[in-house]
Amino acid sequence: MASFRGGAAPSHVETDEAVDATDAQDRFASLDREQALSRTIEAEIIPRLMLAHQAPRCDAPAGRAELRPTQAEVAEFASLLIAHDIDVASRFVDVMRERGLTLENVLLHLFTPVAAILDQMWRDDSCDFCDITIAFSRLQQILREISAPFEAEGEPTPGEKRALIAAAPGERHTFGIYVVEEFLRRAGWDVVCLPEASASRLVRLVRREWFDVVGFSLSCEGLLAGLGSAIDEIRRGSRNNRIGVIVGGNYFNERPESAGKVGADLVAFDGLDAVRKAQRWVGGAALSS
Repeated sequence: MASFRGGAAPSHVETDEAVDATDAQDRFASLDREQALSRTIEAEIIPRLMLAHQAPRCDAPAGRAELRPTQAEVAEFASLLIAHDIDVASRFVDVMRERGLTLENVLLHLFTPVAAILDQMWRDDSCDFCDITIAFSRLQQILREISAPFEAEGEPTPGEKRALIAAAPGERHTFGIYVVEEFLRRAGWDVVCLPEASASRLVRLVRREWFDVVGFSLSCEGLLAGLGSAIDEIRRGSRNNRIGVIVGGNYFNERPESAGKVGADLVAFDGLDAVRKAQRWVGGAALSS
C-alpha cells in the first residue's frame, strides 16, 4: 500500500487549508447575501415607503390620525413575501410601524388583506403554488414575531373565558384563524386553535373540555354543508349546552345571512369583531350580525 508520507494528500481527504478556504467562502457568501438584503431594503423598499408617506393620504378615517396601509403598500408587501427573503418582508413591517402603523392595524389592514391577495393569486393560478405556500409561511412567521408585543397591549376583561377556533372541515385557507387567535388572546381569552382539525376531533374536545364559544372560518360554498354538520355535532356533544358558535372568513364576510344555514349564532368580520361578538355572547347579550 502506498504511503501518503511526503506525498500529496488523496483527493477525498480535505486538508486544513481546504477546510479554512471553504469556511471563508461560506462567510463571504453569507456576507454578500446580507449586504444584498441591506441594499434591497435601503435602495428599494424604504424610499418607496417614505415617498408614500410624504404624499397626501386619503386612507385614514376622518377625524383620526390613525395610519392605515394603502392598497399599493399591501400589494407591495405581497410581492415581497413571494419574491424576497423573510427579512425583507419583516423589515417592511418594521418601517410601517416606525411610520406609525399600530400593531392592531398591521393585523387588520396589512396582514389580513395581503392574505386575501395571496389566496386570490392561488385561486387564479397567477402564482406558483409553492411560492404561495412559502409566502404564507413567511407571513405566519412574522405574525409570530409580533404576537408577544401585540398581546402585551391588551387590557383583558375579568373572568375566565375559553374559545375553540378552527377552519371548516376541509378548509385549506387558515391564516385568518391565527389572526383571530391573536385578538382573542390579547383580550384575555384562553384559546385553543386547531386550524385543520377534523369534526370528530373537535366534538371529542368539546365533550371533554368547557368552551364558551367555538369559531369557524370558511372561504367557499363547497364546504358549507360539512360545516353545518360539524356545528350540529358540536352543539349536541358540548359540555356547555349554551356554547356560542361564531363564523367568519371570506364566505361569510360576503354572505353573512348564510350563518343561519349552518346553525351559527353570530358572524365576525375580522379579529377585532370576533372579540366583540365573543364577549357579547359570554355576557348573555348575543346579537345577530
